[in-house]
Amino acid sequence: MGLNTDYIGYKTDVFSEEINKDRVFSYLSSIGSSNPYYKDNNVAPHIFNVVQEIELVESIWKMEDLYESSDEMLRSVLMLVHGEQTMNFSRLIKFGETIDSYAVIENIQQKGLNNILRLKVFHLDSDKKEVGDSSWTLFIRASDSEIAKAKELRKNEPPKQKKTPREPQEEPKYCLEGLFDVEEGITYKYAEASKDKNPIHLDKETANKAGLQGIIVHGLCTMAMVMDNIIDKYLSSNPEKISSVSLRFSSPVWPGDKLKVNGWKDSEDSNLLKFEVQNGSQTKVIKSGSLTTRD
Repeated sequence: MGLNTDYIGYKTDVFSEEINKDRVFSYLSSIGSSNPYYKDNNVAPHIFNVVQEIELVESIWKMEDLYESSDEMLRSVLMLVHGEQTMNFSRLIKFGETIDSYAVIENIQQKGLNNILRLKVFHLDSDKKEVGDSSWTLFIRASDSEIAKAKELRKNEPPKQKKTPREPQEEPKYCLEGLFDVEEGITYKYAEASKDKNPIHLDKETANKAGLQGIIVHGLCTMAMVMDNIIDKYLSSNPEKISSVSLRFSSPVWPGDKLKVNGWKDSEDSNLLKFEVQNGSQTKVIKSGSLTTRD
């Protein structure tokens, strides 16, 4: 079922929150960060912006008017997948600052049987200057019955021509190879610290209903750990150097996984680091990663 495209351009109310030092440290602890930069400089990590964002974007994807019924909303939320994330940063936010945030529905699309919801969140300081923004691409997967029905309708269609296989690409020369473990109980810690309590990260039965083998790690938790790893290994533990980050979540991450970050410099832009993340089975869990730095 398609989403209500009349809501393209919809804007939430403004949400104001003071950046609390203890909450920042709780967030850093949940992702296993030991970087002293934040404590020494009284600032929050860039990725902490998502703590202000989750309630805003959740209020949108749970809007019943986006769907044909409340039952369809509940089904769609269960089948929601975080596909891509892009974040831009003007500066790090200081402890005690009050930040105003709001979200906008940028686009609603239907691709095959799936729906795509694109949201953007803006963060403003007390002078109404933008300190950052964040773009979310969310996929709402079709139900098993919808997929089965579509297959039945297509069964008499002629087979599609196979695509020409791509030429194998030369492996880039890595300037960053970082390893880290995903803690077994991380989803519970991260849910508390980030306010993202989606049950597919906390309850095995709900995760199974969503077609998953078990609870999975929040995509933004994986992103936060990867950024922390890059800051430590590539930026001499200085987060001030980051101006933007973008990536695509390509496969689930499970508690207990061992992840490896591979990064390489862009040949045309010295301020651009490209990266991917793979698990112990060499499955890429993050693709198309790019991180832009300041001079």
